[in-house]
Amino acid sequence: MRRSGFSAVALAIGAAFALYSVKHDTRLVEVRVQGQERRLEKIQSDIAVLQAERAWLARPERIDHMARGMGLRPISEAQYSGIENPNDDGIAELLRGADPAPR
Repeated sequence: MRRSGFSAVALAIGAAFALYSVKHDTRLVEVRVQGQERRLEKIQSDIAVLQAERAWLARPERIDHMARGMGLRPISEAQYSGIENPNDDGIAELLRGADPAPR
């Protein structure tokens, strides 16, 4: 009886230490997970801000104003040449080093 009682006490103490160790490790994992969640939320917020900035920068009326300020104009009908032969875009001549045929 005495040995079984001593073994039961030793087993209970061992289980208490094991339980404490598991609880401590669980808290450390919880802290790491919370840190990762905060980091994820910050990254998602940064992405939302960047998407809003990109949408603002890509507004057609803003780009049109800047392009006209640089002297650019909308494309004219005369610039739509080469439709009869859509494969001839002048790129082959440029790659060979020759000037493309005037259009």
